[in-house]
Amino acid sequence: MRISAKILVVDDSDLVRRMVCSFLTQQSHWKIYQAENGKVALDEILEIRPDVVILDIVMPEMNGLEAAYRISQLAPETKVILMSSYYTDERAVTLNRLFGDGNFIQKSEIATELVPAISRLLFRQKQA
Repeated sequence: MRISAKILVVDDSDLVRRMVCSFLTQQSHWKIYQAENGKVALDEILEIRPDVVILDIVMPEMNGLEAAYRISQLAPETKVILMSSYYTDERAVTLNRLFGDGNFIQKSEIATELVPAISRLLFRQKQA
């Protein structure tokens, strides 16, 4: 089932943002937006009301953990996927419990794991 969605990709690296967006734009039923840090992401969330936000954990201005917390307060219906290349699987489990949807993806696994993770979140959200 193809579910239309707005997805916001947040990473301070322009290269990573472009890479992630290139994977996501292959899903023609998704509209993709970008932000370079957590502060900019919060402004975007108010404007576009994304269904899913993909947050890098390590960023200047406002890191992904703080942004995830603020998103949960500002737009609780928005689902969050955390990503990083600096966190171990054990730490990721803890982060998932703290910040909601149980989704953490290592940047090295984005090509294979991100689209399925988003699809699962959207499917669950539609069923709720």
